[in-house]
Amino acid sequence: MATRIPQEFIDEVTSKTNIVDVLSKYVQLKKAGKNFVGLCPFHEERTPSFTVTEEKQFFHCFSCGRGGNVYKFIMEMESKSFPEAVIEVAKMGNIPIPDSYQTENTNYQNSDSRTLLKMYEETAKLYNHILLKTENGSGALKYLNQREIDNDLIKTFNLGYAPNNSDLLLQFFKDRSISEDILRKSGLFAENEDGQLFDRFRDRMMVPITDEAGNVVAFSGRILDKNASTAKYLNSPETEIFSKSKVLFNLSNAKKSIRDNQNVILFEGFMDVLSAYKAGVKNGVASMGTSLTDQQLYTLSRLTNQINICYDGDDPGVEATYRALTQLSDERFTYGVISVPDQKDPDEYIRSEGFEKFNSLVKNGVQTPISFILNYFRRHYNLNNEHDQLEFLNQSLQEIVKLSSPVEIDMYVGKVADEMNVSKESINKELDSLRRSNAIKQPANNYKDIQKVSLERATASVRSNKFDRIEKSERCLLYWTLNFPELKANLKGNNFHFVHDNYQKLYESLLAFGDINNNMEMSDFMNGLDDGGKNLLAELEMMKMPQEYSEQEIEDYISNINNYDLESQVSEINQQLKQAAMVGDNKLQLELTKQLIDLRKLLTSN
Repeated sequence: MATRIPQEFIDEVTSKTNIVDVLSKYVQLKKAGKNFVGLCPFHEERTPSFTVTEEKQFFHCFSCGRGGNVYKFIMEMESKSFPEAVIEVAKMGNIPIPDSYQTENTNYQNSDSRTLLKMYEETAKLYNHILLKTENGSGALKYLNQREIDNDLIKTFNLGYAPNNSDLLLQFFKDRSISEDILRKSGLFAENEDGQLFDRFRDRMMVPITDEAGNVVAFSGRILDKNASTAKYLNSPETEIFSKSKVLFNLSNAKKSIRDNQNVILFEGFMDVLSAYKAGVKNGVASMGTSLTDQQLYTLSRLTNQINICYDGDDPGVEATYRALTQLSDERFTYGVISVPDQKDPDEYIRSEGFEKFNSLVKNGVQTPISFILNYFRRHYNLNNEHDQLEFLNQSLQEIVKLSSPVEIDMYVGKVADEMNVSKESINKELDSLRRSNAIKQPANNYKDIQKVSLERATASVRSNKFDRIEKSERCLLYWTLNFPELKANLKGNNFHFVHDNYQKLYESLLAFGDINNNMEMSDFMNGLDDGGKNLLAELEMMKMPQEYSEQEIEDYISNINNYDLESQVSEINQQLKQAAMVGDNKLQLELTKQLIDLRKLLTSN
């Protein structure tokens, strides 16, 4: 069991860490005045509302309300405890971590999800050990070596081998007293006709699938026997920790390279990603299905705005690329195509032509989508035949009309005109006609546009949330109290109390923290708060406020808050007066009027 991480080490990590550097690994941040903004990683949005302040070392999303310091971000983003987050941030900053501070979750009782994460981590270690250290794994190791997957790459991707044994993994976890219910939920086991569990993966080379944080959440097992009648690949079923629509293979390894290269390469298969990685192309990912989902696109949009497709160069691969381009219409991205020559897949091309040629292809061989699509159409027509020429021209115009850049339109109109030996003027006339026709056919409502507008309205409604006079006073007073110790002392001496529980709770935490720590560091204070307190503190610290407060301003805030109870009583008595008047109860009206006069005197004197 690791020892408790001392405050001195936390202080060291905090002082050597810039929150912008850490969060930039997860979110594409852009400078906006003194702060940085980007798309929130915790919910989907079109307009950036996720803000990071370098000055205060906090983040806050003005849409969903999440906020905190660098440790809170890592805790939420990677499902880590506070000590684990401190260690993670230290690793990112290459800060030496004493062995006694290393954290390891060795129990299985926190939650089902945490148990499953631990099970998958241990399964990956077991399969990797079998591959590299046992006779059982020699065949799989030989297969990988033949495909030029060396031990360094095996280590990087934690590859393994599941032996042809129906209960090796099952017994492994039974010996660790994992419950039957969890075993069934894990997806690591299948069930026979009698309801008995057995290992799902047998005699397969195992590729661990990780989430964005690098946690193993699933496996893809590749069969080694080419003549086997079973499927070439067997993937984990969906579980509490794995959804194939959200996960992108290799994203956790690729994030830095995606940001550095300002693009992501979408490969068709896991082996292509591995080979490209070995060749030095480390910004590659692969989806768990045939096309990118909205969730995967949103994840990528936080890292880059350029997606390059690099599928197999054979006929099925070209067809898959065309389908992908027709489906990828998300306006947050620009797209490119890297066509692999000689009908090879990327893995074959790398092994036959070498690293240098593949790197050159990736850097210099990116086609625009329209260029690829026009080439795709050419494959399907005999351009020496007039009928096919007209069909090719018609389909080409259907694609060119979708372009928005006048320069791009002019360029491709020129290419098609030259190729078909027709004038640019006639093609432009056809394009004008197509635009008019498309405008008429365009439906009044488009589902994706409706979704976008709805999302932006929802975001705007949260951002424009108006606080009443009392809550505005509470927020401003608490902001100044957080930043000026003399106000805290003044409020404490007068037994001040906030109206709303969330502000009072944060205020009480502030008082307690101040009693222990004379020299208050905001990040240290935040570390001791619960999630709600962290969110609120970050929200308050992000408020646009003057450099200094005025005494009159503070007095007004305190007066507004102190008078809240009296004003509530006045409102209640006014309601009662209306009811008494309606029933003609003169005696009650007189009593209530006296109470109202007394309350108004109190309000005037305060």
